[in-house]
Amino acid sequence: AFKSRIQWRSHFIQKFESESRMEFEAVNHAYCGYPYRSDDKVDHDLLAWQTGNTGIPLIDACMRALRATGYLNFRMRAMLVSFLTHHLNINWQQGVTYLGSLLLDFEPGIHYPQFQMQAGITGTNTIRLYNPVKQSTDHDPDGAFIKKWIPALQKVPKELIHTPWEMTDLEQSLYDLVLGKDYPLPIVDLTESARHARDRLWSYRERDDVKAEAKRILYRHSLPDSPRT
Repeated sequence: AFKSRIQWRSHFIQKFESESRMEFEAVNHAYCGYPYRSDDKVDHDLLAWQTGNTGIPLIDACMRALRATGYLNFRMRAMLVSFLTHHLNINWQQGVTYLGSLLLDFEPGIHYPQFQMQAGITGTNTIRLYNPVKQSTDHDPDGAFIKKWIPALQKVPKELIHTPWEMTDLEQSLYDLVLGKDYPLPIVDLTESARHARDRLWSYRERDDVKAEAKRILYRHSLPDSPRT
């Protein structure tokens, strides 16, 4: 398993070196015009993501942990990218450098291809749209990780820790929490944002230019007899 990971690491580094423009633009040219947001709230939402103040507990706990320690496991890194590019529909280019700057194990050859892969803009990889609440209940069921990095939620019971925005005024009072003051309300509706993301992602995936680019990418980076120019 270790040798396999080393081989994949080398593969991604070689892929990046042979097409290093992917640091700045989509490796699949057809995604250069992908319909990301350009409204007045983009900067606000981007800052909320960067600082761990989106109002989605696991997202915020992960970002705060990363900012403090320089490390986050693969699944949680992927979830942060998915949330930024899918749920918030913010251009991957606005988050890729920032996230890379936080990683103690930053490797360009892995970071940039993986970021684009999780953003769903390669045309060759499975589209992964992470549900932060499901990830939270599956991997931090008691909210221990969340409470470690979000002190404002310390007294919130596990039944409410994953979706604190559903708390009543009485529950907030019981657990010494004022939403919107001690901890932000969600900056996005996860159900609605996921629905819109799926529509965007799959409609783009079916485009002829995306499919043509996907074939080029696979030919260049997967076949042993492909040209290296």
